[in-house]
Amino acid sequence: MEGYNPADPLFGNAAAWPSLTGLQPEVWASGTLGANLTLAKEVEAELTPDERQQLAALCGRCLHQTITKSIEVRGIGESVFVATGDIPDEWLRDGSVQLAVYLPRLAEHPVLRPVIEGAMRTQAYFILSDPWANSFRKDWIRVDQVGKFERQIGRGGWIATRNFEVDSGAYFLNLLWNYASTPGALWGAGAFLNSSLIHDAAALMVDTWTIEQHHEEKSPYRYAELPRDGKGAESVYTGMIWSGFRPSDDPNTYGYNIPVNMYAAGSLERLAELNEMLWRDPALGAAARRLAADIRAGIEKFGVIPVPNGKDGETMYAYEVDGKGGILASFDDPNIPSLLSIPALGYAHFDTAVYARTRARILSKANSHFFEGKELSGCGSPHTPHRYVWSLAHCMQGLTSPDPKERAKLFKQLLRMQGNNGLMHESNDVDNPSALTRPLFQWANTMLVVYYEQTFGESCSKMAEDLRVKSVEEREGREQMRPRNGGADIAAYYDRLEQSIPHVQ
Repeated sequence: MEGYNPADPLFGNAAAWPSLTGLQPEVWASGTLGANLTLAKEVEAELTPDERQQLAALCGRCLHQTITKSIEVRGIGESVFVATGDIPDEWLRDGSVQLAVYLPRLAEHPVLRPVIEGAMRTQAYFILSDPWANSFRKDWIRVDQVGKFERQIGRGGWIATRNFEVDSGAYFLNLLWNYASTPGALWGAGAFLNSSLIHDAAALMVDTWTIEQHHEEKSPYRYAELPRDGKGAESVYTGMIWSGFRPSDDPNTYGYNIPVNMYAAGSLERLAELNEMLWRDPALGAAARRLAADIRAGIEKFGVIPVPNGKDGETMYAYEVDGKGGILASFDDPNIPSLLSIPALGYAHFDTAVYARTRARILSKANSHFFEGKELSGCGSPHTPHRYVWSLAHCMQGLTSPDPKERAKLFKQLLRMQGNNGLMHESNDVDNPSALTRPLFQWANTMLVVYYEQTFGESCSKMAEDLRVKSVEEREGREQMRPRNGGADIAAYYDRLEQSIPHVQ
């Protein structure tokens, strides 16, 4: 791969690796914090002025998509629903990232704080409703009002889909940490988090994960599309958490997904710290720390495997294992957590040399879902058509690269992936990027913002506001009316961004 040298000492040096780990806010909650300005200049040198301008405009278009198109605030923030985009349901995973990108902007737009708090309350309630579910409806529906097929896979009530995906709960726990760690410190953040609703949702997630360490013996979870009467492929205890489905919503091949368990372990470490600061629940703290340690031991024992056909002693991370010899290797899915995203998962215990070898392999033809075409190259997924690559993977490949040429190449490709609406999408054909899936995919829009801000150290807020003002000017220009003072009709007279956040009574 162009500009990538896995033998570079940088990739074996934990201090030098562009790591996003540790107990700071997640990268999607960090804004420009941590951006390498030297690297930013090097990336800019690889782009034309027109490409740089196009990227800024793209970032501006993507930033406010969620809060103006996909959020619904009830009352004055008592509850907030965050849709994933063109699908009108809320995924805990997508919604947590969609919200987190606004945390560094609370000083600019204070009303976003009650919006985010309302969304966190809603997620907590959803988890208490069903900790095995991954997506939820905006409006409750009686179970007997949905069809037999939907009832058979657990839908009804608040539940949109009941795919047990471990990362869903981890995203919620990390959102709590991101909120508590918001740059600039929020007055009274602990008062909001120190509620029975938030505590109980977090505790239930830990209890559920503890059960799923022993899926074969203890789990009540069944899903009608999984083998063995809904139990899934056979697995044995590893210390890790069993999951029925990947972050792509596709069923696991083997029960233990390695990057997902890394993400869960990192979220548990943060939860334990949050518990010490706020709830001081000894049972919760002990359970979180024990589970995090079990997962780490399981990853080290079962998740590190020999590189297929590699040199003696060379190891890499598996994608999935079952604990009894079943291994899915040389594969990754673009949805995050992924193997590609390991440095961004808050898992401080990953081995940088093992990661570098894993990264090199999944970004090569050794991975059957790495595609190269006339216009694009990158990681695809069994979830989407053959030879379609995902912008999520492009953004994560860039975020984990210290190479300015690689980052610039990915930005150039992202510009080609905008389709006809100037936004990011789920996936694009490598030979014809205008052929795409998901015309409105807010998680992808959010990750474009993250990649841009973390690369260039430049907030997208001004670009977004400039575009909003321009749209106000265009709207008002269609109806001529001289202001009462007799002067020019200027955009500053009209609505602010805050008035575009959708509300219902």
